[in-house]
This record gives sequence, C-alpha cells and structure tokens, in this order.
Amino acid sequence: MKIPITNLADLKKLLPHREPMMMVDSLLDFSEGKATVGFTILKDNLFVANNEFSETGLIEHMAQAAALYTGYKNYADNLPAKEGFIASIKTVSIQHLPKVNAYLKTEVAIVYELMHLTTVKLSIFNGNFEIANAEMNLMLNVS
Repeated sequence: MKIPITNLADLKKLLPHREPMMMVDSLLDFSEGKATVGFTILKDNLFVANNEFSETGLIEHMAQAAALYTGYKNYADNLPAKEGFIASIKTVSIQHLPKVNAYLKTEVAIVYELMHLTTVKLSIFNGNFEIANAEMNLMLNVS
C-alpha cells in the first residue's frame, strides 16, 4: 500500500475497527514515529449531536489515529492488525468541537514504545487551527 491511503478496504487491513466505529478515513503521511491521519465528520456519525462532533468522538478519533499508525507499521513488517485500547489519558485539551462535514487532520507523534505499550502525543487540526490535543498510553491486546 502506498501513502496516501484513502480506500476503506485498505484501511480495514490496517485496523480492527469497523463501521459504525471507524473514526479515520485516510492515512496521509507516515514515517518512523510519526503519521498524519485524516477524517471527515459525517452527519450520521455516532458521536455527532446538534451538528457537532463530541469530545468523546475526538478522543476516539485520536486513539484510532494512533492505531492506524501502528497498523501501518505492522503491515510494513508483515504483521497483522492488532486490537488495542486506551490504557490512560495523561492529558487532553479540547478547544473547539468541529461541525458536521469538517475535515480533520491529526498528527500522531510516538513518544515511547515498549513491547505492547505506546505513549503517543496527538494534535487535531481543522484547517490551520488546532482544535484538540492529547497524550495517551495505548496498550495492544497480547492474546
């Protein structure tokens, strides 16, 4: 697969998530320790209320952006996509809730990786404006 990846079938090879819980729709850039992930908020999204994407949706999108980084890295190493979960949220700041049809670009920066635990910093941009950021610990399912 070549970057950018925008085909849903290809993205499903990299992530265990499926509709209606897919909160990413493109892998725009990838390098060791970094990625840029895209997502368009549609009106039928589970996390849309009153024409806005909720805080919970933004956090889930950030976690899936990090999962997409890991999924592509594993794909490049001929390993399967693995399920994971948010082990902890160290910090989160949400400055603005985006509206339906907004296009988000999320920057993923790996801070630390050890076996099945990853610490990641994430920043969501709507246009040129950062609307949210977080630092999370993510754990891959080992079974």
